[in-house]
Amino acid sequence: MARLKTELSGEGSNIRTEREYARSIGVKSPTVLNKAQLDEAVRRRELELNITKDKCSIYEFATEERLALDGYAAPKLRVRNVIGYFRPFPEGDGVLRHDPFTRVPETDVYVPRDIAQKCRLIEGDRVTGSFGYLSQNNIRILKSARYINDLTVGASLRRIAFDRLISVRPTEKLRITGNNALIGIIKNILCLGQGQSLSVSGLEMDNFSLLESAAAEVLKGLYMSFAGNVYGIFEGISDDCKRTLEPVINPESMIVDGGRAEYNYLLSIMKRSVECKIPAVLVLFSSDYDPSEFLRTVKATEDASLTVITFTKAKRSAHAKIVFNGNNIVISELINTDSARICGLSRHRKIFKALSQMKDGEPDATLTKFTELANE
Repeated sequence: MARLKTELSGEGSNIRTEREYARSIGVKSPTVLNKAQLDEAVRRRELELNITKDKCSIYEFATEERLALDGYAAPKLRVRNVIGYFRPFPEGDGVLRHDPFTRVPETDVYVPRDIAQKCRLIEGDRVTGSFGYLSQNNIRILKSARYINDLTVGASLRRIAFDRLISVRPTEKLRITGNNALIGIIKNILCLGQGQSLSVSGLEMDNFSLLESAAAEVLKGLYMSFAGNVYGIFEGISDDCKRTLEPVINPESMIVDGGRAEYNYLLSIMKRSVECKIPAVLVLFSSDYDPSEFLRTVKATEDASLTVITFTKAKRSAHAKIVFNGNNIVISELINTDSARICGLSRHRKIFKALSQMKDGEPDATLTKFTELANE
């Protein structure tokens, strides 16, 4: 008989240990086999799965070997709890990743295709469940799912996909606190609504420090006051800005100088939040990334909303705009045409009247002058 790859079977091995291992790799009814039959069954199963001691990641399995793990039953004594975000493979199976944007996924938990299909898992789903280890390899395999996006599996099966959610006209203003002038402009001049998009453009070298500081303060202000999930993408920021963000950096909801391949995955996570009736808001800061996909995805529903604020070099199509020329805000561009629904027609007219009397200026001067005119 060929030497067994994992050396857990064969002459001199413990039959009880071998039976537990046999169950873990999918050998049927190992307790009814005698020692010689068990050795042969394990050898054949290992050959099918190409199992070796050296494999330490599900990504080292060929597709057919990976799919052969469907129906795997983990030994009871090795079951552990897991919370992770679902990343699907083209074949319908996938993995759970605890920190969704980590670059070293050694702790990913494999999700067999039968579980993914039974629970109707979608990219970005946050899954709570239990997993077992594939003996010798320490490869983690999901045994069961209990909650999906904090809903029971049964409740999750009844959810409506984001693209099928019915849009409504935003009427509630974005809740954000803080002393930064740009925050005051977003709240009091633009009256940005939940479920709307805001493009802050004109990001250049000469105003980079001003705008990265403003973006960080906007994110922090949302963390303090927004009743929902707050997400962030920050590219190329200074060490000072990173220190400013340290109190709110969350590896499950923020990408700081990460790979752009993860940006659409973050968008998927935001959609799952709205499907579960939890509002979501994103602050994106990047001089040259095109955030159009995020800006197009904004939506207000009866139960939740997805709101996006971007800081970029080029001006983008959005519900509301703040255009910078150096350190100055271009007053003629400073408008949210839908603000009448958010703050009321009377306030909307007052905003227009005040802006018509103003000149371009820095954020602090703009907010001060607007406040003065609006109070007259």
